[in-house]
Formats: sequence, C-alpha cells, structure tokens
Amino acid sequence: MQNDLLKIIGDEHYVAADLETLARILKAKSETELQALLQDLNALETQGILAKNKRERYNTVERLGLLKGAIDLKRQGYGFVKPEGTDGPDVFIPRGNVGDAMDNDRVLVKITRRSEDGRVEGAVVRILERALKYVVGDYFQGAVFPKNPIGEYLFKVKPPFRQDLKDHTVIKAQIIRYTASKILDVKPVEVIGHPTDPGIEILTIVAEHGLSVDFPEDVKREVETKISNVVTPEERKNRRDFTNDLVFTIDGEDTKDIDDAVSLTLLPSGDHLLGVHIADVSHYVTEGSALDLEAYRRGTSVYLADRVIPMLPRELSNGICSLNPKVDRLAMSCLMTIDGNGDVTDYEIVEGVINSRAQMTYTKINKILAGDPATIAQYPEIAAVSPVMQKLAKILYDKRAKAGSINFETIEPKLVFDEDGKVKDIVVKDRGISEGIIEEFMLIANETVAGHFMKLGLPGLFRIHENPDTDKLATLFKLAKELGYQKKIPKKITPVDLQQLLVAVDGTKFDKVINMLMLRSMAKARYSASNDGHYGLAFENYTHFTSPIRRYPDTTVHRLLRSYLFSGSVDKNVVSHFKGVLPDIADATSKAERVAMLCEREVMDMKKAEFMIPHIGEIFEGVVSTLTRFGMFIELPNTVEGLVHISSFKEAMEFIEEKMTYLGISSRKEYTIGMVVKVKLLGANPLKGQVDFELV
Repeated sequence: MQNDLLKIIGDEHYVAADLETLARILKAKSETELQALLQDLNALETQGILAKNKRERYNTVERLGLLKGAIDLKRQGYGFVKPEGTDGPDVFIPRGNVGDAMDNDRVLVKITRRSEDGRVEGAVVRILERALKYVVGDYFQGAVFPKNPIGEYLFKVKPPFRQDLKDHTVIKAQIIRYTASKILDVKPVEVIGHPTDPGIEILTIVAEHGLSVDFPEDVKREVETKISNVVTPEERKNRRDFTNDLVFTIDGEDTKDIDDAVSLTLLPSGDHLLGVHIADVSHYVTEGSALDLEAYRRGTSVYLADRVIPMLPRELSNGICSLNPKVDRLAMSCLMTIDGNGDVTDYEIVEGVINSRAQMTYTKINKILAGDPATIAQYPEIAAVSPVMQKLAKILYDKRAKAGSINFETIEPKLVFDEDGKVKDIVVKDRGISEGIIEEFMLIANETVAGHFMKLGLPGLFRIHENPDTDKLATLFKLAKELGYQKKIPKKITPVDLQQLLVAVDGTKFDKVINMLMLRSMAKARYSASNDGHYGLAFENYTHFTSPIRRYPDTTVHRLLRSYLFSGSVDKNVVSHFKGVLPDIADATSKAERVAMLCEREVMDMKKAEFMIPHIGEIFEGVVSTLTRFGMFIELPNTVEGLVHISSFKEAMEFIEEKMTYLGISSRKEYTIGMVVKVKLLGANPLKGQVDFELV
C-alpha cells in the first residue's frame, strides 16, 4: 500500500491523519490489511519519508519541518547535521539532544532554535540508518575490542552468545542494542580466526568492510547445474562469428579474469575498423538469478595484495566468461569505424563468438613495439598489427587532449611476495605504450556505447564526473599565478585550462603540488541513471561497458544492450522496469566501489608498513607529498608514505595553507610539496597501516 499512501499523503489538500483515518480511506478493514498498513507506515517512517506529529498523525517530514542528514559527532558529545537536498546551514546538535545517535548515522532532526546570526540548533528525533552495524575485533572476557578503538564504546557480547568463544579469537559481531550509554550489546555472527593465523590481518579488514569471501550455497548450486564450461552449439546461434579473425587479449602478467579482447583492420579508405570484444557476462548472469543478486550485492571484484575477492565465482570469472586463449567464448562486440581525426563515423554492437589467438601481455606488446626480434618472431601476425594499433591510439589520445581530457600523474605500486607470503619488495609498475593503447581503445568503446543509449533515447547507466569545486579551482589558479605559471585566472575554468596548467608545471618543482590541489578540487566519479557527462575525460557521453566480469555496472550495461538491440522491439514494460531500477543500481554500485577502494587501500597500507619494519632506524630520501596542520607526509620512491609529525621538527613551523607550505619561524626555511628531503624511519604499525618518519 506504500504507493497509495504516498499518493494520499502527498496530495496538496491532505490533512494530517491518524492510522484509523488512513485505514478508512484505503478501505483496510481486516486484521491482515490493518497489519499490512501499519507495516507500510513504519517502513515509510524508517525511510525518513513520513513522521508523526504530537497528536500521532502522519505527514511528510517536509511538512513537519524535519530535516534528514548524516550526523558528524564530535568527541565532546555534540554534533552537526548537514541537511540533505538543501543549501541551508548545518544544524548544531547539543550533547543532550543527540540521543543514542552514533557518528555518521543518518538521522531525522527537528529544529529547536534559530538565532539571529543564522545559527540553527536541533534535536535528533529518529535514527534512519545506522552507520555502524557490525564490529570486528579480539574477543576477550565477554567483550569485543576492535584493532582501532571506536570512540569510547565498549562492545559487550550478551551471555547467551558467549558459549564456545575463546579469549583472543577474532570475531565479527552484530550490534543488537544501541543505547545513549557507551556500552552496546552485540552478538557474534562469524569467527574469523586466531590473531596468529596466516593472513588474519587481511581477513579482518575484509570483515570490517562487510565483504564476503565465500559464495552462498544457492549461487554454487546455480553454477554447478546451469552454467556450462564450454560454448554450446545452441549458444552460437544468431551470433556473429569472429573465431577466424585476429582477435587477442592484452593484460598484465598475473591477470586471470580477462574481460576484453581487441581486433584491428586498416580499411582501404585509410580508416580503422576497431573491434572491442567484451566477455558476455549477462548471457550467463541473468537478471534476478542467485548469481545476479550476489553480483549486485558485491558490486565489484576487490583486489587485495596477494588475493582477489571476485564479484563472480571463479568458474565464471576465470573460466567460461574469461576470454582465455585458444577456446571459443561468447562476447558482446563493439565494432567502430574510426577516421584520421579519431571520430567514430560508424559503429555496430553485436553478439559474437570469438577465439582469442593469444593471451598477450603489456610486456610482450611493448617488446614488439621496441623491435624485439624474438617476440616479433613468436607472434608475427600480432607484431604486424601492433604499430597500427599504436598509431590509432595516438590519434584517439590527441583528440582527447585537444578536447581538454585531463591526465593526472598516477603511480601504481606492486607488492612482490616471497615463498612464505611475506612482502619482499615494493616496485612501481611501468606504464608503457601498450597500456596506453588498451586505455584508449576501452575509452572509445565506453564512449560509443554511452552515445548509443543517448541516440536511442532509452534508459542507460552512465559513468559521470561532475564539475569540480569552483572555489577550490579559483584558489588553485590564484596559486599558479603567484608561482608564475598562469598569466590570468579564467572567468570560467574549463578542462582545457586545467590540462594546459598541468602541461605548464610538468617536470617543475611545483608539479606535485598543482597535481594534488587539482585532484582535491575534483568531484569523485560515480554511476548514475542520468547522463551528466564526464568532466575529467571531457566526454559528453560515457559509461562502463568493458569490464563486466569485475564490475556490476558493466554487466548491467550489457543487459540493457541485449534488451534494446537483440529482442526485435523494445517492450514498454522493459523500459519502465529499467527506469525504476537503474537509480538504485547506480547508488549501490557507487557505494560498493568506494568500499572496495577503502579496503584495497587499507590492505596496501598495512603491507607497506609491514615491509618497512626491518628498516626501522634507516635513512631514506623521499619527497614531500602532502602538508597538513599536524605534519607533512613523505613519499619514498617505492610509494611508501609516512608522517613527519609537527612535534618532531627542530623548530617551530608555520603552516601557510593557501600556499601549501611550511615555514620555519627562526630559520625561514620553506617546505613545499615536491621538495626532496631525507628522513629517518622511526616506526611502522601494520595494524594501523602507519609509517612514522623524522627529518634528517
């Protein structure tokens, strides 16, 4: 009855009504109908859509003057709520009005006081969503102790749940009772292991972020009973046959889940026919199946140091969906005719069957392009087409650059493990020509597919990057002008202006500071059912189509293409269905992406700190990577980053935030981002992923 309720209560003539009145309007008479109505009203209250006034009558939260938002709770006990969907001021929540809200909870707030200076005070009236639902840590004498203490909270395991738990077992527990006191009741939901177990640190981080390593039984059954490990004759029907074409994959040395393959033909006209062939995951992962629901819940594969938590079971991710060499595989193929200016003059999106000629690596293609005789002799056909690929990639890159596509410096570390699973080295991944080739080919395929949705005028799922913070950009260009790298500040800063600034500072001592400040001004890219363009790439249309094995949005895009392209006609019910579900898919997968990135970063920081422990006391050369009020971070050539705390400086320092510099009060010595310094390693804490330096 929720839709009917919203229609009634949302009407402009609606007068706040109680349960009995609403039941009469909806003609809910039986006990079952009344219970269903009450459940729906409670659900709408929980979602923060409805609330009750003092007379227990229902109305919308807006009409009742209530605000929704996440609470930023301070150590002293008070907090602030930034109201959702409004530019109004933050609401100050005094300590006595917080109730049992915890930091980052999504809450419903009523305004209690407005002062003449614009300050707004309020009180929490309802918790809409808890930010902290689970806790992971050591079990000891009836309580759970997280590795990083959460405020002053004590997490007590209720007596009925303590049996069979041994002290110093690492467990995951669900919070079952929230109170305004600092003692919260929990119940164990998973025993992760013992602190001395191999790999327990990574498993702990995985559990903290709510990620699952194993797949549910219904998913395993579905894979066993419904998924073939070979392409069947029935599956080949009505598909374009590319098995005799020169199609091959290019990936990293360790890649096992191969999403994409490429083919390229130089046409008599001088144009290029580029084929981007993507694993046809949506053929196997059908909407609403157990596989689909679990992939949606996971949202993405998570890559953690020496292991992967895949979005799909390995039978699919490394098996039938992976575009392995010398075997037939189903693909969704985007075939693009591209002219000398980098424009796609024609394209086709088809269901295909491919047979990858070879599993090439970036290293092998780079060797071919460098003229290595042995590699050229081993792969003569691929060696012949590689320079053509390089030429096309250069055309596509130049077109992007001209439009203002921003290319930030990115350094990617790689952990090297010994036989015992310990990190023996950290190296920086080389980025050669072949990596750039694949990047350009995937970008143009993603852009073409997104443009196709716009051309059809049907619902799509887009990868968007909104405009950056204008105030932060203005500050950036003001600094660039003071440093002599900008003549004047543009009235409206475009991606071209940003790109030109990056080129101007490239290789200078201010290169890193400009890169960092520009990155800070940028919005985070996310998924959306609305096409708002991609600022960083300077694309009007962009989506993610090329990695459906490891990203649920790409699987969804394939599903949309299949519904629109290959079914003869587009059913109105299908369009309505996708309109309804795409916003939720966009939000859920954007959130899953953020969680995966946090988890990956935590594990990487932990492993880096672990690697540095034997080097405590040694002196290193690094560069200042970030400046804060509490100290400066130093990055070593192997990407390990550590803090020089402000208390360790030999003299008092002034932090000049607008210039991002530290200035010695007595010596007037200046420290800026990008400056080379020598530091001594004081300590490393793998549990917290922290490294501490002092200046030498």
